[in-house]
Amino acid sequence: STIGSGLVVADKGIIATNKHVVANLNITYTVLAKEQGAISPKSYLVAKIYRDPFFDLALLQIEDSHLKPVEIGDSSKLKVGQTVVAIGNALGEFTNSVTTGIVSGLGRRVVAGDPFSGSSESLDNLIQTDAAINPGNSGGPLLNAAGQVIGVNVATTQGAQNIGFAIPINSVKRIVDDFVQ
Repeated sequence: STIGSGLVVADKGIIATNKHVVANLNITYTVLAKEQGAISPKSYLVAKIYRDPFFDLALLQIEDSHLKPVEIGDSSKLKVGQTVVAIGNALGEFTNSVTTGIVSGLGRRVVAGDPFSGSSESLDNLIQTDAAINPGNSGGPLLNAAGQVIGVNVATTQGAQNIGFAIPINSVKRIVDDFVQ
């Protein structure tokens, strides 16, 4: 089974996550989400998946959802040293884990590998952060101090501590707008 994180980016149940979280074309995916005020999470069947050919990004559409979209920020205004918060399903075990840090660098390029499939791809123009991003955090939000999403967590560096990466939200916004239309 695949475990990752995601964020509601538009009405009608549109969720962003990483493409590597939903890479298997032969299985059906389910989203677990706790609506505001609910005690336990609800299970949603994924009706449609768009896997972007250029970014490690996927958009999911779930049925029968009233989940409220996150507030989107502007990643072009980020500065090195700015405080950020990463949220995700750390290790697939610790849901809603929150870690804090700073923007360590901008415009980073990394080659990200998937240890399960053995595949790798080059990712460009990433946000580097020292907020802890662990397996299972993939696809979760990176937020600024105002609580606006400014990135989608995508990768960590093995053998190093406190070096994580996120796709800038401005790149994600364009893909979401096309998908919604």
